[in-house]
Amino acid sequence: MIIFFYGENDFKISQKIKELQNKFVQEVNKDGQSIFKFEGEKLKKEDFISQINNDSLFSEKKMVIIFDLIKNKQKGIFKKLLEYLKKDKINNSADIFIFIERNIKSKGTAGLLKAGSIKDLPLNLEEKELYTFLKIQKYSQEFKNYTGSELSNFIKNELNRYNLKIDNKEIQLLIAITGNNPWNVYNEIKKIAHYKFSEEDKKVNQKDIEKISSEIFSENIFNFTDAISAKNTKQALKLLEEQYSAGSEPDYILTMLLRQFKILLQIRELLDQNYNSQKIISALKLKPFIVNKGINQAKNFESQTIKKIINKLSEIEINNRSGLTNIKANLGLIIAKL
Repeated sequence: MIIFFYGENDFKISQKIKELQNKFVQEVNKDGQSIFKFEGEKLKKEDFISQINNDSLFSEKKMVIIFDLIKNKQKGIFKKLLEYLKKDKINNSADIFIFIERNIKSKGTAGLLKAGSIKDLPLNLEEKELYTFLKIQKYSQEFKNYTGSELSNFIKNELNRYNLKIDNKEIQLLIAITGNNPWNVYNEIKKIAHYKFSEEDKKVNQKDIEKISSEIFSENIFNFTDAISAKNTKQALKLLEEQYSAGSEPDYILTMLLRQFKILLQIRELLDQNYNSQKIISALKLKPFIVNKGINQAKNFESQTIKKIINKLSEIEINNRSGLTNIKANLGLIIAKL
C-alpha cells in the first residue's frame, strides 16, 4: 500500500501520521519495531529497495515512512524510484509505504509546486512524474492550511477535550497571539488547560490567555538569549538545564526559543531600517517591555546570525514532529557550536 500526504499544513500531517502509527501499533505490532522512518533528503534507492524486499522480524507487515524526499539532491533518484514503484507494484503490497511531503502543494492549474523561500517553484520533469504517480494513488491526500473558521473550530474542539469553553472574541485573541500557527495554538491550549485544571471556572477568558502568553517572554528566555549573544556557552547550558529541572518540556522550550529568535530577527531588521522603539512597537504590535528588551538583545546579533539560529531550531522542530530527533541533545549541540 502506498500513502501520500502532502501540503503546507505540517500540523495536520503530523497528527495524521501519529494516528496511523498508533493504529499500526495497536493492530499489527505492539512494540512498534516494524515502523521504519527515513529522512528523504538522505535516502538512497538501495535503502528503499532493501525495505521493500526485507521481511519484518517482528510482524507480518511493516510501515515505512519517508519524509521530504523532495530535498534529495541525488542525480536520477526520482526517476529510479518511480521505475521501481511501478515495476514492483508496492501499492498492492501488504506493507505500508508512506511518503510525506511538507514542501509540496497543489495550486490551481499550475498543478504541484514546491515551496521556495521567496516563491513557489515548479517541479522538474522527474519530480513531476514521481509525485503525479503518488498523487493518483488511492490513499493520497493534500493537507491545506486552516481557514479562519477551521482554526476557530480546531481551538474549540481541542479545549473541549479538556472540558473548557471559549467565546469567539477570545478565540481571535489566541489566534492573534499565536500568529495563526496551529503548532503554537496547540501548545498554548495545552498550557491553558494546565493553568485552568484546578479552577472551577471552565470558561477561558482574556486574562487567562494574556497571562499564559506573557509567560512566553519570561525572564529566563531573555537571560538565555543574553548568554547566547555573549557566547557564554556555559551559562546558556546552565539556564537550559534549569528549565528542564523546573519541569519544562523540551518541545515547549524549543517553541519558545524559536519564537523569541523570530521576534529578534524582526526587531533587528527594523533597527537596520532606523526604526526607533516606538515605531517598532507599532509595527510589530508587541508589548513595550518585550520590544525594549528585544532591542537590547538584537543589537548583539547580525541578521544573518539570527537567521542561522532560526534555521537550526526550525530543523530540530521539523525533525522532532517526525520523530527523527532528540530535542535536548540537539539544543545542547547548537549552543555548544555558537
